[in-house]
Amino acid sequence: MTPKVVQEFLGIPKFIGEAEQETDEIGVATGLAWTPVGGEILFIEATIMNGKGQLTLTGHLGDVMKESAHAALSYARSRADLFKLKPDFYKDLDIHIHVPSGAIPKDGPSAGITMAASLISALTQTPIDKDVAMTGEITLRGRVLPIGGVKEKCLAALRAKITNIILPDRNRKDIEDIPKDIRKRINFIFVKHMDDVLKVIFKKHKLPTPKKPSSKVKTKAQGRKYARP
Repeated sequence: MTPKVVQEFLGIPKFIGEAEQETDEIGVATGLAWTPVGGEILFIEATIMNGKGQLTLTGHLGDVMKESAHAALSYARSRADLFKLKPDFYKDLDIHIHVPSGAIPKDGPSAGITMAASLISALTQTPIDKDVAMTGEITLRGRVLPIGGVKEKCLAALRAKITNIILPDRNRKDIEDIPKDIRKRINFIFVKHMDDVLKVIFKKHKLPTPKKPSSKVKTKAQGRKYARP
């Protein structure tokens, strides 16, 4: 039995999975999804443009995924200083988050950290490492909560030739369901907080570092030094 023979009996493939990403891109994060017929990789895209603070979500998303997107934005706003963004950066921007394959309904909380990753990448103009896939729910405080379908999602990542997989720390027990020979090929990265996720996905392309204010500055009037509060 060969792939060629299978196609002769069953015909051409009716469903084609996502192709692996060729380069590290700004605003594109690789997520993992569960379906009734197995796991799939899911590219979540975010882009920003001048606007009035509007958040647009497309891709046939359910209510839970929409809530995850809003939670991701709130997390990014709460960490604006870390990302070298103005506190009110969102007021002059429109943000668009899109999940391709819009004809397929999508829902569930496990894309939370992926949405946050793509959003922060777009806001900071920092590429995400294409060799990392992730899954996990996010809270407003940035905590990463456990999800389901770990086995199927990890197998989907391997099919896409991705071996670095970010999982919630509380999903450690679930990797026992994955065959041992498969586990050896995967680099599991367990995280508790979104800050841990950012350290992994931006390891190759560093996030911009906020400039530390100079502790001593000369005044024009006196020409003497004073400590900046």
